[in-house]
Amino acid sequence: TVAGKTVLVTGAGGSIGRELSRQIARWTPGRLLLLGHGENSIFETLLELHENFQNLDIQPLIADVREAGRLAAIFGEYHPQVVFHAAAHKHVPLMEANPTEAITNNVLGTQNMVETADRFGVERFVLISTDKAVAPSNVYGATKRLAEMLVLDAAQRTGKLYTVVRF
Repeated sequence: TVAGKTVLVTGAGGSIGRELSRQIARWTPGRLLLLGHGENSIFETLLELHENFQNLDIQPLIADVREAGRLAAIFGEYHPQVVFHAAAHKHVPLMEANPTEAITNNVLGTQNMVETADRFGVERFVLISTDKAVAPSNVYGATKRLAEMLVLDAAQRTGKLYTVVRF
């Protein structure tokens, strides 16, 4: 459960991250951290949530999951207990044309998130993945499969509640 906890959603300005944030807000977390690298999309998510959940403590955070130092600063300041990691480059044709971006964001960004979560004692970590990670046939699917493997490996190594869900 997320009630009363500090919950961090990465990719909170994206379609899945925003919907996750809406759902989480309904469960009355102690604080909801909206992390994303696009200021406009985070601002839109923030406005919507403020309108519908006036009493909820919401903190917008502009950051890139590829920047481990920034993530450490955020985790050190806000101490999230639950993390939903939805940040990803997901448009298949764009990632085929820009594989380095897909790898650095989807794989290295996830590695940064997992390592930071572990270091700061996050109780539960949920990676939002995709059905394209099953027998991947494109760059996006392959990067999401690698991200899944990183999260599942961390769960096994640490014994923590780290998991993957596919849409």
